[in-house]
Amino acid sequence: WDWLIILDACRYDYFKRLWRRSKVEPRVSPASCTIAFLDWLRPIPDSVVVTGHPFVLSRKDKFTEVIDAGFDYRLNTCPPWYVSRALRHNYGRILKFRRKILWFLQPHHPHIGEPKLNAGIFKDVRTRELSPQIRTTLLFMKAKREGTLSKSYEGNLRLVIEELERILPLLRGRVVITSDHGEGLGEPLRPQDRPVFSHPCGMEEWEVRLVPFTVLEVA
Repeated sequence: WDWLIILDACRYDYFKRLWRRSKVEPRVSPASCTIAFLDWLRPIPDSVVVTGHPFVLSRKDKFTEVIDAGFDYRLNTCPPWYVSRALRHNYGRILKFRRKILWFLQPHHPHIGEPKLNAGIFKDVRTRELSPQIRTTLLFMKAKREGTLSKSYEGNLRLVIEELERILPLLRGRVVITSDHGEGLGEPLRPQDRPVFSHPCGMEEWEVRLVPFTVLEVA
């Protein structure tokens, strides 16, 4: 591949339904969270990654060069247009590398599309002492009961897909789109799996392990 696009926390089933440009196949990720995925990942020689993902930015041992796309503290994420902006501003520099990686945070929460779901800022005083993972799980469960979780996740995924459509004309060669792990929306993908919310590390359920894989040849 020439370009690798990673959509963080992207479920196979949702992406397959929304993506129209190429055939989407399922792959089983080696991990259910980004930290474990990065631990598994071998260093990629002659590579550059463009991202605003704090975990990825901290793993300079995995890539030849890391370009920080920035972070919007109002939205509590790196929105997809930040990655696109960094791609355009550093285009000549990026093209010098054989392996070019764009790592988008979406559709990972917070969900900044429509409807919004801000899992990154959870202000319920009753849960302040809980870990971020548990707070996110509780918020996801609440949104699931209210019928808004899947809609907000899909809205977030649509947001990053729209951004992909804008930047694809800038890419040349073989483009792979995939994810580091899935996302638990309380929608099991196998009969034997229990519902999962968010994406705790060390999980085997397909909600958090089954990711999309698609290849485009861009002339």
